Amino acid sequence: MKKKLTRESFELAADYIASNARPLERALFEFHFRGAAASDVLVELEKFQNDDGGFGHALEPDFRMPDSSPLATSVAFQVLTELEVPADHPVVTNGISYLERCFDRSRGGWDPTGPVVDQYPHAPWWNYEPIAGKLDLLKRTNPGAELVGYLGKYRSLVNDRFIDEAEELVLDAFNELPDDMEMHVMLCFMRLAENSPQSVVDQVLPKLKRGVSSIVGRTPEEWGAYSAKPLWFTPEPESLLAGVLEDEVHVQLDYEIDSQQPNGCWEPNWNWGQYDDDWVLAKTEWSGYLTVRNLLAFGAGG
Repeated sequence: MKKKLTRESFELAADYIASNARPLERALFEFHFRGAAASDVLVELEKFQNDDGGFGHALEPDFRMPDSSPLATSVAFQVLTELEVPADHPVVTNGISYLERCFDRSRGGWDPTGPVVDQYPHAPWWNYEPIAGKLDLLKRTNPGAELVGYLGKYRSLVNDRFIDEAEELVLDAFNELPDDMEMHVMLCFMRLAENSPQSVVDQVLPKLKRGVSSIVGRTPEEWGAYSAKPLWFTPEPESLLAGVLEDEVHVQLDYEIDSQQPNGCWEPNWNWGQYDDDWVLAKTEWSGYLTVRNLLAFGAGG
């Protein structure tokens, strides 16, 4: 029998979010579970947006620089897509304009963070590595593939020739990648497929279905370490990869119910190993994010 999150556990999580999560995650919780307006979420999201239209200010908690970056902007568009914000909203139009301006043809895409990231506390996996010539496959596709999906979703704001160029670059990279590609890259291509026309879905979905089965963790022992979790790829029953991981999702939902902390949250299963004081803040921010995401998954998983 599948486990159910109890009302007591839900309210414990809600109390944690209200007391500890960032205003953005608090607003998302209120939107999804209390009937609050999407505009309340946008008010909080816009606080991370810079004058150039891009997003920074540790919207992605693992790097703390205030400057805009394509990577942080991809996180913002995850929220905008979740809320189905229309193309004529300034936060969207300004964000898309930023993505157009910072696309670097000489390098073949978007530099995820830029070198400024090293001037601020960050996780070691965001240490900047100078780019000689073209971006490598990982940097070209994370978050490049995801960003192409958002350009397609908001196609009315973008020149068709630019979309075609950017799409061709990431699809060429996709064809070079193995089925068992790096898990974050696969997430980016999954989001590309979710926001793209059927012609793109047809190109990438068969390989994603083959690959996700080989990279996702299936046991609590794997999920306790940093590994790909089924719910990353199937957050909703309608997700494109849901049919591939249905059994694994139900096992993970049971695992997550058992993993709730006494204070009501779910914590990240990673740490920086550097900038210890800053990691404490980032860990709390991630805990708020993960707690909202798990509550949504429990509702979706029924």
